[in-house]
Amino acid sequence: MKLKDFLTLLLVSLFWGGSFLFLRLLIIEGMEPLQIVSMRMLLAALFIAPFFFMKMKKYSFYDHGFSFLLIGLLNTALPFTLFAFASVNLGAGALSILQATVPILTALILFSLYKGEYSHFKLLGVLIGFSGLFLLVGPSGELDLFSSILCVIASLSYAIAGIYLSKTPDFMSNSFIGMGSIIVGAILLLPFIFNYYDGYVSLSSKAWLYLALLGVINTSLAYVIFIKLIKRIGPINASFVTYLVPVSSISLGIVVLDEIFTLDMLAGSLLIFLGVFFANRAKAN
Repeated sequence: MKLKDFLTLLLVSLFWGGSFLFLRLLIIEGMEPLQIVSMRMLLAALFIAPFFFMKMKKYSFYDHGFSFLLIGLLNTALPFTLFAFASVNLGAGALSILQATVPILTALILFSLYKGEYSHFKLLGVLIGFSGLFLLVGPSGELDLFSSILCVIASLSYAIAGIYLSKTPDFMSNSFIGMGSIIVGAILLLPFIFNYYDGYVSLSSKAWLYLALLGVINTSLAYVIFIKLIKRIGPINASFVTYLVPVSSISLGIVVLDEIFTLDMLAGSLLIFLGVFFANRAKAN
């Protein structure tokens, strides 16, 4: 991997890791989870719309409405909403660690539904990953159980969306689907924009700045950069962002929010990362 591509990967991980930081900052500003996620999606959709409509010259949106609706729900609207609610009780670092379970959950689903997807590496990755998850949220864990469950459901939603795309005929590019899912997700959450209209009017300039960064930079711009990066370095190398995002988020949480990262959290995180490593190795093989 060239230095330029590695630095781009670091930039994307910083953007995505920063999304958990801004969720926490907006909660601290007094915003409600649905108020945050609905405006996040609207701003993200407005930014990415020009890129999407340029691709519509090549692909048809209307012929695959169900797929866009499904991916818009499972890959943006639902997980973004669940992480927003979880951010009330969990720090930025904890949120990112729990999202890092996506490859582990993907591996679990794949060899449960598709016997041909089974491998010893994948099974080992699932077992190690879940042991780390249990250490974080089990009876003696330090993380809020209900909020952690929301994060795991959100990660499961990401995993199902990814599997659906991988098992669906290649009717259009993944970048087109991803951009469309952001727009569909914004449409699904649009009613909450009207519901919280008075709240938006009274927001501070600081809250609007956080929302703009979360929606435009951390969501849409990061996605566009990542898609271009995949074309240059391939999906295997790009998947290393799974390890870099929690590092970025944990670091930002410690520096900006004075979050405490305990030894138990470190141990649980390392087990999850090890599980992800084996799951990704199985995928690569």
